[in-house]
Amino acid sequence: MPELPEVETIRRSLVPLIKGYEIIKTDIFHPDVLINAGKRPLRGWLITDLRRRGKYLLIDLINTNKKHSGALLMIHFRMTGKLLHRTEEIVPTKHTHIRFHLQGPTKSWLDFEDVRRFGRIWLLAAFGERENPGLAGLGPEPLSEDWTYQSFREKIQRRKTSIKATLLDQTVVAGIGNIYGDEALFLAGINPQRKASSLSPEETIKLQDAVRFVLTDGIGHRGTSFRDYVDGLGGKGYFQQFLKVYQREGQKCAICGNQIVKKKVAGRGTHFCPHCQK
Repeated sequence: MPELPEVETIRRSLVPLIKGYEIIKTDIFHPDVLINAGKRPLRGWLITDLRRRGKYLLIDLINTNKKHSGALLMIHFRMTGKLLHRTEEIVPTKHTHIRFHLQGPTKSWLDFEDVRRFGRIWLLAAFGERENPGLAGLGPEPLSEDWTYQSFREKIQRRKTSIKATLLDQTVVAGIGNIYGDEALFLAGINPQRKASSLSPEETIKLQDAVRFVLTDGIGHRGTSFRDYVDGLGGKGYFQQFLKVYQREGQKCAICGNQIVKKKVAGRGTHFCPHCQK
């Protein structure tokens, strides 16, 4: 599943290509993928900005006929979703669920593809993230100043779950998934099985710093590509070349030389070094 660095990379790759373009037509090949509760028309929308909130990509729209009327496309990629920009119209595949026809200085197309068909697109009223339960309940952005030590400390002290489960809880902090959760815990030297409430103030600071570091590093390497993830141009990320524990079960720890192990924690396959992470 694309996590914060992957969604941010998708956003950055698409901004110069579609911002300022108009959606002149939308092809819906699989209606269940698009949730349009307001039955708003799917044409005549000018793309004014692309934002990210946690693992969601947000596309701000203004109606070209009614300048005061806005809308929001909210996209969640789930496991295998992709948003691909094309300069030539190709025959849609069986995995092409939605196609947006765009008009700007040139004509282009934006395809939402998803092999497993879990991804979803919502068409909401402008600033609909304030009312959408999935977005309204998100915790702070980990790369923003809103994610303070005090707020993080208070949340983990109240938790009875493992620190791994706590990091994956999007109401605690938004955008962290299995890959970056494992990597941050390794960098901080914290065993993912520990109760969140057992962390000392010093460990809390180390973990917060580690989360920020691995997310920033992930963005710098354009995300992690194992199978499905690509950016808006179809390019793969390469942070997988620098992972310390994730998907490295049985390999030597880069610090101590002991084997990386994999255990199920919080219902997720979790990779860590039992020697380095206490």
